[in-house]
Amino acid sequence: MYIPLGVLVLSVLVSFTSYSQDESFGRIQPLTKVIVKTNFRVPFSTSNIFFNENAQGVVQMSGSLNYSFAKNFYVGAGYDYTYFKLSEQQLNSSPNEQLDGKIQLQGFFGEMSYFYSLYDNVLFEANIQIGQETIRSSSAKCSEMGISHTKRGLFWNPNINAYLLTEEAFSFFFSVGYRISTKGFEPKDVCETEFSGHDSDDYQGNYGSIHVGFGIGFSFIKPERN
Repeated sequence: MYIPLGVLVLSVLVSFTSYSQDESFGRIQPLTKVIVKTNFRVPFSTSNIFFNENAQGVVQMSGSLNYSFAKNFYVGAGYDYTYFKLSEQQLNSSPNEQLDGKIQLQGFFGEMSYFYSLYDNVLFEANIQIGQETIRSSSAKCSEMGISHTKRGLFWNPNINAYLLTEEAFSFFFSVGYRISTKGFEPKDVCETEFSGHDSDDYQGNYGSIHVGFGIGFSFIKPERN
């Protein structure tokens, strides 16, 4: 059964707030001056027509180390990895001529975050990540020809996270973000000149994707309890 993305996001947020009100907690561990964040999300392409119709998001992972320089504000640095595959079914590839198209976007970023406390154990975070990326693309034909394609560009990634704090140093969060790149997909990236059913206008537009998933936070330096 298909569930709209907006309904899924709203359901998770309602579950977070309901859980925080209904459950009984002990001493909640707050976020501290230094925190580590990791997340695991699924990317959904929103870029040019060809990539939007034929790319399948496999995974987006990132991790960052963050320091609080003012109340509710954090600055940090981290690493992002996003992986797409081109759909063999959408491209009508024959069993004997699989395209095996892969696109990997990865790079380091700087990050600025703001946290808002809704309840003792529920926080909302808004952040922006900006960094430099390397885009590596490959296919079966590229491998046979001994060719590799690499592009370098910039990316920025605004995110909203909903945290559920615990009594330990760990916290868990639901995450939604949008990643935008200064580079885009072209057929030559996978050693093709064109794809059937698509004209040159279908390749106009840079990489862009919505990311939805979950993450884990870790308070690196625990405060002393009174």
